[in-house]
Amino acid sequence: MLRVLELFSGIGGMHCALDLVDLNYEIIAAIDINPIANLVYSSNFPNVPIMNRTIEGIPLNQWEKWHADIWLMSPPCQPFTRQGKQEDLNDRRTNGFIYLMKTILPQLQSKPKYILLENVSGFEYSQAHQLLLNTLETYNYYYQQYLLSPIQFGIPNSRLRYYLIAKQEEKSIDIHSSLIQTRISNFERLYKKIRQQFPSKEFFLEENSFYENDQITNKCSHSSEILIDSNQLMLINDFLISNENSNFELDEKQLKRALHVCDIITCHAKRSFCFTKSYGKYFEGTGSLFRTLSNRIRYFTPQEIANLHCFPLNYHFPEQITIRQAYSLLGNSLNVFVVGVLLENLFERSST
Repeated sequence: MLRVLELFSGIGGMHCALDLVDLNYEIIAAIDINPIANLVYSSNFPNVPIMNRTIEGIPLNQWEKWHADIWLMSPPCQPFTRQGKQEDLNDRRTNGFIYLMKTILPQLQSKPKYILLENVSGFEYSQAHQLLLNTLETYNYYYQQYLLSPIQFGIPNSRLRYYLIAKQEEKSIDIHSSLIQTRISNFERLYKKIRQQFPSKEFFLEENSFYENDQITNKCSHSSEILIDSNQLMLINDFLISNENSNFELDEKQLKRALHVCDIITCHAKRSFCFTKSYGKYFEGTGSLFRTLSNRIRYFTPQEIANLHCFPLNYHFPEQITIRQAYSLLGNSLNVFVVGVLLENLFERSST
């Protein structure tokens, strides 16, 4: 059984990806400093030991006791985002990552065999990225790097992210590739599972409406190559809880502010813009809005965004979590399907 450490665990996207891939695993600890994220995590995975503490506050002997086979991690992205100050390793939010690379991994006798890391696009230009590669090369990890977005696989959401998968080799590796790939193979098995989870839904097309023949362009995919046939593309409609939802409709004041700066899509759309943690708080650049069949404009619900992130259908937010908190947590989360594809490739599992 694979012993898994889920670091910077958030709401458990990595955990969901492990389930999607059907690996035989045990999560020996999920670690995050966000108590709200940990509450959501524990509500969905009550049997997982959760540590509400900083990574750098965990001593070396504890890491030895864990004897993990794989580290899954999604370190804080704020030090590397275009909207932030881009302070990189000078940002205190990188302290946990630095501790892993400079203290724990070098001293750990029982180093993890595998590592999977996710972060925001732009991480690849950072000093933290260089520290990561230098550390992996020093301790004989073979790694592959990717820039991938779910829209490449026909899932109608643009969420470009940097990913790295690494495997420690017994012998020293003389050559490492700095190439960052924008395509990946071995995803067909998981894609069939996602299509079963979110099957195509029939919808009524009014006489005066039109079918949105959205082109998936660089504007949305950020130059990522589409990896499936056009007839396999999924529609926004496949991920909706319902078309209408009056609780999430914009009022007249909000509409006046939003209409000129927002991306507004319908159930026929084949894409949506990246949902950020500020969705529902600000309009511009925080994610698409939805135009219903009755021509009302509304927000996507947290559950619908979780669907677009490919979380399982039984995933939920506890009642005490507010809508704003749910949006914020989802904006910091990841796409379960894409991480699952990377796990398929990390463990070289067959697509058949």
